[in-house]
Amino acid sequence: MLRADLLIFLLSAVIGYAVLAIRLRHDEKGGWIKDTYVNALGIGFILWKFSLLFFEPREALANPLSLLYFSGGQRGVWLGALVGIIYLIYRGYRNRPAIPLLVKSAVLAYSAVQAARFTLFMLEEGSGGWEIPLSALLSAALGVGAWLKLASPVRSFVPLVLWYSIGSAIIPFWNANRHIAAAGFSLEQLLFILLAVSLLILDSFWIRR
Repeated sequence: MLRADLLIFLLSAVIGYAVLAIRLRHDEKGGWIKDTYVNALGIGFILWKFSLLFFEPREALANPLSLLYFSGGQRGVWLGALVGIIYLIYRGYRNRPAIPLLVKSAVLAYSAVQAARFTLFMLEEGSGGWEIPLSALLSAALGVGAWLKLASPVRSFVPLVLWYSIGSAIIPFWNANRHIAAAGFSLEQLLFILLAVSLLILDSFWIRR
């Protein structure tokens, strides 16, 4: 299972990079964006793969070979994603004029990776219900919108990401086996709800200005 997950991760990452490379091929900041993408993805992957050292250090140190065959699971995914986002913020801070393109490119790359990942899951395991196909379609829709609006102001991305967040909070209800964190929602659903609320507040702030 881990080998299949690793292959899906790598294929999805390559597809995300290819989408960025094609869309940014005529942009002077394209090389910097692609380097940032590769570095953030590499950091996230390493933390995911070896996150057992953080979550279960005794077991990992007692059996070092387990690091080759196991990962930190969903906790490792969140750890890798969090540190990857922190790295993107750092890169944006070091190159402020490129922040708008970095944000828009991050949305495009994320949507491409997610659409590819869910599609590959379907090819490997079958749809197994509505959650994975709907997630693939939602990610693809976000990707198409991000591709078409890449030259537009960052604010034009707010409705795209807002509707994606709402959809991502609703779709998991089709999965009866999701892990409930609070009030009938999984942790992932709660995070997308928080993102949607944050975007609404940000958009209202822009309107006032």
